[in-house]
This record gives sequence, structure tokens and C-alpha cells, in this order.
Amino acid sequence: MTPGSLVLLLGLAALIQVRGAPLNGGLAEGSASLPLERASGGDTPVLGFRTAQGPVRLLLDTGASATMVTPELVARLGLTSRPLPPQDFGLAAGGQGCTALRPRRVRLPLLQLLTPIGALRLREIDGLVLPVAALPPGVDGVLGAPTLRQLPIAIDPLAGLVGLGDAALHQRRPPGPPPLVLPLRWHHGVPLLSLRSPRGPVAALADTGAEGLFISPQLAARLTPLGPDQPLQLAGFCGLQPVRRLPLRGLALEPSRGPGPGDGLQQPLEGIVTETPVFGHLGVEAIVGQELLRQRPQRWRLDLPQPRLELW
Repeated sequence: MTPGSLVLLLGLAALIQVRGAPLNGGLAEGSASLPLERASGGDTPVLGFRTAQGPVRLLLDTGASATMVTPELVARLGLTSRPLPPQDFGLAAGGQGCTALRPRRVRLPLLQLLTPIGALRLREIDGLVLPVAALPPGVDGVLGAPTLRQLPIAIDPLAGLVGLGDAALHQRRPPGPPPLVLPLRWHHGVPLLSLRSPRGPVAALADTGAEGLFISPQLAARLTPLGPDQPLQLAGFCGLQPVRRLPLRGLALEPSRGPGPGDGLQQPLEGIVTETPVFGHLGVEAIVGQELLRQRPQRWRLDLPQPRLELW
């Protein structure tokens, strides 16, 4: 680490399986609405589940193509895991040590969200077991897209609520114009979307589990910097990697609504410039995380044949 640099512990939570048979996403049953809880030191939503063996806390992570849990959770719940042959399984994620990972596979117990107005039960989920340092304190892993794509999800930071299942469809929406609807498409088991830029659309991973807005060096060169960059060390699932934090403008989730301050392209943003292998495996130039999502009520319709993200 260079003098004066920092470590982003809540960095790049994208986790992409690039080789091997997909893990079982299990079965989602029921519906629940509960207060929105954010990860310590960040904005990623956290879900606190009950199991017969004890509590489990997972990040809600659309950018993970598999559910992941820590070895500490496996030991605490008394679960049995088995190794995945390295020649038959491969991952891409933030950090420079993916090839050295030796993930294991585990069947999670029944996960339950029990609330006064509903209950959500997740059964027979298979998860990766990885020893990672990129999780916030008190979090046991991530709940990935194979499970999340089974049900509507609503995240409303204004009302402080999360809805899953039918509760997401009935959650109250802010008054005003209809939502902006962004088409999504599946690739390598995760949802992609298109960002607007001055030079045309930019393919991006839609990742609720990423704390920032991550962009490739090539995309950064096409945007407008608003100040000097700052070197950092980013903590991802595969270890540390050097990155640059850069204030910028020129990216937006919504289409332009004319010139001037109201144009989304003029919004100041904080970008994290990185050369993560996730970009190459997905064919994208950005990862849309909480930098662009944390202040917008969202409804994720990953359950539809033509998935979409609705923003208010």
C-alpha cells in the first residue's frame, strides 16, 4: 500500500462464476416487508434471517451470481461443506487473488424473515464458502442473484423499507411522475443495464451489493473529471487491488431531460477507477452500486421474463 492511501473495506462486492455448473438458488416462498437496514459504514441493504441453528445476516447482492457465506458462519451453524474442484470451477471478483481461492460448497438451512405482516422462507440454497475480508462487520455473506431473481424486491430509502415478494408490489410509492423503467438483461447469472453518457450508452452491472460506482480506465478517459484522483486499495472478494477515486460527471441512470442543472449527466459523482476482471468477463465498463442507487426508491423485477429496474 502506498503512503497516504486508504483501504475500502466495503468495496467491490461483484462475484461472478465464470466456470462450472451454477449453484442451486433454492426456492423462495412467501412475502415480507421490513425496515431497511444498511451495512455498517455503507449503504448496501442487509437482511437478517432466522434459522434453527441461529441468526444469519446477508447482504442483498444482485451483483453476485451465487450466494456466498463465510467459513465462520458454517462453523457457527454446524454445517458441512465440501470442496469444489479448481479445474471445474472458476470465479471473477474484485482483487488479485481469485486463482488462489479454494471455495467450498454448502447447503444452507431454511432461512426465514418473520415479520408482523408476513413471512419469507428460502429453502435449499447452495452457497459458496469463501474466507473473505471484504464484508462489513456483523455480516455473514451475500444473498445472490439466483435466489433474488425469484421474487420482486423493493428498496425504499425514503420510507426506510424493504419489501420482498408480493410486499414489494404493494409497497407505497412516492407521489409524482411515473417511475423510470430501465430494461435489464441476464449475463453470467447477473443483471446488466445501460447507463447514459455523452458518447452513447455504457453497459454496466446492476449491483446492489457494490458500495460505489466502479468504472474502467477507458470509460474514465471519456468522462469529465471534477478534481484530482486519489489512490486507494480496494478490498474485494479476491483480495486487495489498487484503484483510483475520481470525482466526475457524465454518467446517469436516466435519459437526458434537456440541458442545464436538471440534466442527469451533470450530477457530480464519485467514481472508483479499476481494472477488475469482472469487466472483461461481463463485457461491461461500469458497475452500478449504491453511489447511484442509495437515494432512489427502487423496485427490482428480476422475476419477470423481461427483467427491469423501476426507479422513482
